[in-house]
Amino acid sequence: MQDIVQHTQTVALTDSVSRFQKELPALPMLLVRNQSCEAVIAVQGAQVLQFKPQTGAELLWLSPNAVFAKGTAIRGGIPVCLPWFGVNQNAPSKPKHGFVRNQDWQLSEIQEPDPKTTLLVFTFASNAEDLALFPHPFTAQLQITLSNEIELKLTLHNHSDSDAEFSWALHSYHPVADLASAAVTGLSGLDYLDNLRGLQPTYQDGNIRFSGEVDRVYESVPTSQQILGEPAITIRGHNCETAIVWNPGAENAAAMNDVGEGIHQQFICVERGAAFGNRWVLVPNESRQATLQITGSS
Repeated sequence: MQDIVQHTQTVALTDSVSRFQKELPALPMLLVRNQSCEAVIAVQGAQVLQFKPQTGAELLWLSPNAVFAKGTAIRGGIPVCLPWFGVNQNAPSKPKHGFVRNQDWQLSEIQEPDPKTTLLVFTFASNAEDLALFPHPFTAQLQITLSNEIELKLTLHNHSDSDAEFSWALHSYHPVADLASAAVTGLSGLDYLDNLRGLQPTYQDGNIRFSGEVDRVYESVPTSQQILGEPAITIRGHNCETAIVWNPGAENAAAMNDVGEGIHQQFICVERGAAFGNRWVLVPNESRQATLQITGSS
């Protein structure tokens, strides 16, 4: 990784101790600074943790109580939940949200096509130990393009000799200045699976608001959703037809050591992926790609 980074103009090595004053041992990270933005990416999970355009507000939320430890999920940014999203429906005892977010990815390429754009490519290959949890060898590639917006391209490849079912999400956390007045648009008129009521289908009438815990899965959604509030954020997805909207509410947040009392008022999750009825089934040697774009108002 150091060999790739040292030949760039906009990328530098950093870590969780240097960047966030957290305890040792440090997790390796990358700091990107170009003419459009500043961003931080953890090598663990290829997880974008922070992103701030030069002319706008921070578009990602990172918990002030996030834990930076090897093999532990980092609360905030954009975790990659894969090869299943949420609780594994066939084996609930398996780790929630899969296992790739807790493992190091390989930085395979950096491109700097112009002073305003930085492109990084991370790859993940499942190993023999992973086969005990997911019996299909696969690779994942995450192409992260950072300019005045975030663009993520996720590519999955099934290397097994049988069909492989993938359920996944780019679990993006977004900041809100006032949770009570924030809203999510672009999902009205759809049914959602309500995780607070055993995934019971429920009709969405109007914008989504946050007066308590919200945990909803929307299938086959339109391309674009918006967060109304401060900052205003637009989320667009191609070939990731599921949207997940989540806020833990006061009681759950207080019980989470990496969130804490009152901290739920700082963020909402508006995620895109392919889960439940939109999950991907890849035949042997098949690849499939999806794109997520996150843009703020300037």
